[in-house]
Amino acid sequence: MYSIMNLLVLTIIGYLVGTIPTGFVLTKFMSGIDLRACGSHSTGATNVLRTCGKKQALFTLAIDASKGVIFSLLIKLLCDNQYGLVAVFACIVGHAFPIWLKFKGGKGVATSAGIFLTLSPLFACVSIFIWAFIAKVFKVSSVASMALGISFAVLTIYGYFVNSTSTKLGVMLFAISALIFLTITHIENIKRLVSGREEHV
Repeated sequence: MYSIMNLLVLTIIGYLVGTIPTGFVLTKFMSGIDLRACGSHSTGATNVLRTCGKKQALFTLAIDASKGVIFSLLIKLLCDNQYGLVAVFACIVGHAFPIWLKFKGGKGVATSAGIFLTLSPLFACVSIFIWAFIAKVFKVSSVASMALGISFAVLTIYGYFVNSTSTKLGVMLFAISALIFLTITHIENIKRLVSGREEHV
């Protein structure tokens, strides 16, 4: 059982791991571009795609997702209870609000997907398939991203009621929190969707 101090330390580490500014660093060194001054001003993979093309976007997507996977695996090794999910959630927050970039980062989607894959691989794969399908058909990144969060949250809620355990409860609460957070980071996208001004990929 971990103490509050241990959890606090892990939460800070999780936040710092999340703040690694993949998209910003890649585009800066490979193309000499400051993402914060281009497109949606986000440092996530979607803005990298729109600004610098598929190659750099795929690198960004892979590394941002890896942040979530690696830190989640680390928490599984270090924590013997569900409270470590607080530290994992901090990783998503760090990606969206990195201290190094004046708290202006990505939307947290790739990092969330990496964490989902670690916590519940089957549900994550279904959610990622839904994300890819919606992105391919509708070509609206924000809609696909929110569909990822919604589908994972719905599936984990279903999983909890089918096989109720404290661990599944923790994952379910994490999924709901992640969905709420992803919705908050997409507020501007939602406004543009309502007004018909949202960009297509």
